[in-house]
Amino acid sequence: MLGSCPSFPASAIFNTRIDDPVRFPPHAQSASWIAAIGAARALHADWGANEDAAAADYYGIPVNVLSATSPETDWPSLAFTADGAPDESDCAVAAAGAANGHALVRNCQAQAPAARRFPMPRDAVLKAEGGSCNDPSRCGDRHVLVVEQGACRLWESYFTYRSAGGQWSAYSSAAWDLASLTMRPATWTSGDAAGLPIAPLLARAGEASAGEIAHALRVTFRDAVLAQRYVWPARHRAGNASGDIPFGALLRLKADFLVPAHWTPQARAIATAMQRHGLIVADIGSDLYVQGEPSAAWSGATITQVQSLRMADFEFVDLGAVTRDARFDPDSFAASW
Repeated sequence: MLGSCPSFPASAIFNTRIDDPVRFPPHAQSASWIAAIGAARALHADWGANEDAAAADYYGIPVNVLSATSPETDWPSLAFTADGAPDESDCAVAAAGAANGHALVRNCQAQAPAARRFPMPRDAVLKAEGGSCNDPSRCGDRHVLVVEQGACRLWESYFTYRSAGGQWSAYSSAAWDLASLTMRPATWTSGDAAGLPIAPLLARAGEASAGEIAHALRVTFRDAVLAQRYVWPARHRAGNASGDIPFGALLRLKADFLVPAHWTPQARAIATAMQRHGLIVADIGSDLYVQGEPSAAWSGATITQVQSLRMADFEFVDLGAVTRDARFDPDSFAASW
């Protein structure tokens, strides 16, 4: 769940178990892809335990969950950077009768600049990657992820900054109906290079502490090992890749890895999720970096334990049982019928 909303239907690939070795065998190129990355490469838990957005060690990608009855947003206008992708972005447009008074529209470039809106949370509640940093020259990707509980829509923006005059801008923005399996258009980017949603694939402390993460996670690799192509469920590729691993490839912690009984409940939940649901190659970054939310609930021992995992403990998975099924729809997240 994302707040009171489903994190996509249960049949979505993100929520589908892929630990059956007969139905989902190792990918034919798994060994060569892992060798390219380096079998000794350690997993990095790409999140921190400080929730103070002004702190230097505020680290991770937070999720804003807006109230269902009185959303904490004034729907400010959203501009796009000069090199941005408004033609591959989604915007909110004021519309009578639409959820929270705003309709989701594809292709922001087709909308008048003043009409392009985004449910940016108000300052008092806003949580952004990078915390309070607002300098495009040094603050990085600065994703802003927003869940509209009343409408169960997910909004995500990339390279999101506000000018001294108060205008919000981004490189791109993307939105999904969380109750739907419908994908955004093929070849469109999102907040990540693979064109996928980010929020449903984050490691979240509440889930881990409860003992189960029932969805896939997202993982990044360096440009040099990634390919100039994408495979379902990805919709986009980027970078100057010269490798072979496509965006959207699915990685899995091997079944013969025995999760140590002395690991924290959080660490065991993360490892089990990586065995049951896997990790989806979502973006360009450092090798085997797995993203999560910043939360004071994270245990230091959890971080240490999951970071003992190595690339050799993983394998890439063949999703042909889904993509070669006669019922498969390449424009749907559905992995079962």
